[in-house]
Amino acid sequence: MSETDGGANTPLAALSLKSIIGGGLEDKRWTSALDSLRGAPSGIDTPSDIPFNLTVTFFVPGETYGPKFSGVRVGSFLEEFRSLVVQVALPRHPEGDARAELLDLLDEAITRAEGWGERKKLLSGPLEAARRVASDLRGNSS
Repeated sequence: MSETDGGANTPLAALSLKSIIGGGLEDKRWTSALDSLRGAPSGIDTPSDIPFNLTVTFFVPGETYGPKFSGVRVGSFLEEFRSLVVQVALPRHPEGDARAELLDLLDEAITRAEGWGERKKLLSGPLEAARRVASDLRGNSS
């Protein structure tokens, strides 16, 4: 997973992960699990024919900031970068294995992105490359 820096000649990444940390006394299980996902090599070449990059942003609540929504929602489509942002508001604490919960929420974010892409007529099927990256992350136990 990589960050996209835009531009017409820059290949799109199938999936990018970002996080916004609330600061203060956030649950370190979330931040550790996020670090493990971002540090995991996907081993998948970036396809040149993906319809758009999917950027999933996880909001980790803390003392200073907490998201004003719950669950998973489509944020915005950045036309210039061909990037769809899907936002995930995490609960204050994981119920069990934080990494497994993040991966489940990542799957839900991809499903939301696919629904959005179909409604906007940018997709005719699943986001296969993003699903492969998510599957690879599941197989990479840290």
